[in-house]
Amino acid sequence: MRFYRASRLVWLSIIISSFLFSSGLFAQGNILEVLVNYPDLIVHNAKIITVDDEEYNSNPGTIAQAMAVRDGMILSIGDNDEMLALKGPDTEVMDMKGKTILPGFVNNHHHPQGSMEDIAREMFDLPGALVGFYINLVVAPTPDETLAKVARAVGMLQERADVKPTDWIGIELFPDGETFPDLGSVSFMMSAPAEADAPIGTNELSEIVPENPAVLMSGGGIHISDKDPGVWYYVRQNDTGDPIVEELFTFEF
Repeated sequence: MRFYRASRLVWLSIIISSFLFSSGLFAQGNILEVLVNYPDLIVHNAKIITVDDEEYNSNPGTIAQAMAVRDGMILSIGDNDEMLALKGPDTEVMDMKGKTILPGFVNNHHHPQGSMEDIAREMFDLPGALVGFYINLVVAPTPDETLAKVARAVGMLQERADVKPTDWIGIELFPDGETFPDLGSVSFMMSAPAEADAPIGTNELSEIVPENPAVLMSGGGIHISDKDPGVWYYVRQNDTGDPIVEELFTFEF
């Protein structure tokens, strides 16, 4: 009898293992989870975007039909038959009727536009450097004074340089250490009303630079973030698309 029981257990183990291997559950390290408890939830007839391709590309990864969930965690994914086979007496089954399920995206701070710009430049053969004129400026005590300072700097540039309509004009605003002690306070001034109720936005910049593409930033991000404030630079690109920075003149302010 002992030999018979051991043999029966061996065959049962082989059958269970074969099922787990065939369904991919064993390979995913979920064998113990499957054997101990049933899923709380099975979602099926769905398009589940897994984003399991770790390479940086446009591939959404494996697209599965169904998934099994227990204790708020995804137990496994696969096709409808595989996941429904895990159903227990208290398992909730949800038919998604072809709807798409996306993973939760959690990131406390990210700048996707930078990577997207790199992809766009490669796809459409765009220059790696925005050709044009750039300056770093320390903000003035108020938004109005800061706008006036930017206008004076741009006016001097237009007087002393051959600014073509296709040239970018970029101004990076940096904190003064007092009224605006950090980049966060400079950014706030550019996006929300300050004490003088004079926000700095695209309309204000368009009045100062009406004919050229322009960018006004709260410090860092163009091509001259490491340069001293108050100096106008001309940026062009070399054969590989990388920026070449040429110092022009100092803006007296």
